[in-house]
This record gives sequence, structure tokens and C-alpha cells, in this order.
Amino acid sequence: MTDSFGARKSLGVRSIDYQIYRLDAVKGAVETLPYTLKILLENLLRFEDGENITAADITALANWDPAAEPDREISFT
Repeated sequence: MTDSFGARKSLGVRSIDYQIYRLDAVKGAVETLPYTLKILLENLLRFEDGENITAADITALANWDPAAEPDREISFT
């Protein structure tokens, strides 16, 4: 998997390490995204492979404008 944004981090809880993907690693108005789009964004970060899900897909979602006409499809795995 690719990590273009450096979003993958390790979170230790009771001596167990979990891999998390930080939304704040992506530039854009991420904090204003609806909750459902934040879930989709985390999914894109988790499964970014450079082919099916690219950094451009992630950036497009992070800069989502509810008034704009959609110009690309976003994968969900």
C-alpha cells in the first residue's frame, strides 16, 4: 500500500500497536467534511495503491465542494 500523505501512524494501547490513518495528514477542509465523507476519506487513505485509489482521489475528496458538479468517481473498498 502507498502512504502519499504520511497518514499511517501507530497507536499503542495496552502494549498492542494498531495502525491508524490520520485525516489531518491530508491538506484541505477535512474538518468541515460531513462525517460520512470522513469515513470514505479514511478508507481511501487505508487502501491507496496508486492505481485504483490515487493521491489525486484523496485530494479531490479532501477538497469536496457540496455545490460543485461531480467530475470523478471515488472507490470504496
